[in-house]
Amino acid sequence: MFIHDIQQVNALFKSLPGTFVGVGMTAFSRIIPASFLKTYHIVALHKTGDLPLLRKKAHIFCLEEETENLNLTPGQNSAGLLIHPRTRRFLDGISRPKYLFLYQDYPELRSAARANGWTLLTNPPQLRQTIGKRKFFKEMAAELGLHQAPGDIYPIEAIHKKGYEEWRHFLGPAFVVQLPEIERGGGRGTFFIRTNEDYRQLQGRLAENRWRDTPLESVSFHRFLDGIPASVVVCVTRHGTLVSALQRQLLDLPCCGDFAEDGVFCGHSWGASPWPEAARKSAFEQACRIGDFLGTLGYKGILGIDFIVQEKQGKACPIEINPRLTGALPMLSLLHLQSGIIPLEAFHMLEFLEIPYRINRDALNSRYAETIQGSQLLVFRPPGSENRGNASLKSGLYEYEPTNGGFRFLKETLEYQHIQSENQFILSDGPRLTTNKASRCRDSHSRLCRLLFSYPVMGMKGVLSPQALLAAEWVRENTAKGDTP
Repeated sequence: MFIHDIQQVNALFKSLPGTFVGVGMTAFSRIIPASFLKTYHIVALHKTGDLPLLRKKAHIFCLEEETENLNLTPGQNSAGLLIHPRTRRFLDGISRPKYLFLYQDYPELRSAARANGWTLLTNPPQLRQTIGKRKFFKEMAAELGLHQAPGDIYPIEAIHKKGYEEWRHFLGPAFVVQLPEIERGGGRGTFFIRTNEDYRQLQGRLAENRWRDTPLESVSFHRFLDGIPASVVVCVTRHGTLVSALQRQLLDLPCCGDFAEDGVFCGHSWGASPWPEAARKSAFEQACRIGDFLGTLGYKGILGIDFIVQEKQGKACPIEINPRLTGALPMLSLLHLQSGIIPLEAFHMLEFLEIPYRINRDALNSRYAETIQGSQLLVFRPPGSENRGNASLKSGLYEYEPTNGGFRFLKETLEYQHIQSENQFILSDGPRLTTNKASRCRDSHSRLCRLLFSYPVMGMKGVLSPQALLAAEWVRENTAKGDTP
């Protein structure tokens, strides 16, 4: 079948037997396939306030609802979720064949998939782990002739043996230190060094060669590149590489959280202004080179590529790849659907199903390059705050009231098109609900929820809009206090 719009996607998936199941920590993160699958299930770990609204779109099994005891829940990944006996019991009750749409695969899932008859729509863990290593990226960048930031990867002892001035002489006054053994993304294990004091503090924090309970063997030093943090979502297909438009990344926003590291991903802003054509072309061409190369290694489907866009030079410098579903999803696909564009998740799933289909790659990439407008902010739970059983905030549509300086709840909805002005936002992907005694949050990256806006919340000068700033601060404040708005 030739695919050029969402109707063809719907028809193709409708003809397939079996059951498709999205698997994630939250249900919202896997909701997009419900737009092109008539019968779609989701398996989620966390009980969140938006589940009643999401259940209007998909059948959802939530492990925390079933156990009602956080001590029984597995580790924070899809492997632990799927291996849990209550999850397996649920999956045993749905029709075969069973196709699982995952954030990423784990070694322990392969034997479980074989034993339970699951088809995993994701790349093998060995391939993902190889491609995700910073050493692999550096070698690939050199081979493909990509723009690179000066620097290299060294044994962990280098951070203790060399001082700030030595690195400053080599890399300049500002540089980035990253810890390759910290494999979880979002900014974990990343530090921006601008002064001697910054460097001395980091040396102290890494004195025992451990971070986030992980032993460290190496450390990456690279020059800090001035520019705009951005990214693209890529889908590697049998017909060539599909590439989204450049999207501005929002990093280290104080209104979203209190972070232990730097370069922490806090969301995206789409459509504030057109990217310079030279920079846009630079990012697209390098993304295609990366996608095509990974395809020769057997990689399929979605990955993310982070860039620093230097507008004056008309250049985009790739700084890392994330071989998995990315933080742009599902928001990017919600915006694509609103514009009549096929979500990239559909092609990701088709690649692993290995069924025949045809596309016009150039025509699709032209659609993905179209300007879309909107934003998302990821709001993180204040460290030390409690996970309460009674949610202080509802999922749905909110509106700013200038008279009292706060927000009022309008209605229960997750439909993006219901946002009517820049004073409104949708609270989704949370808040997390718990049913046992209150437990304290210790991780600076523990998410509370996601805020969706209908406009680009960050403009050309890199300043967050007043409405978005107030919304994020208001949500965190109400969470910390436990007040009901």
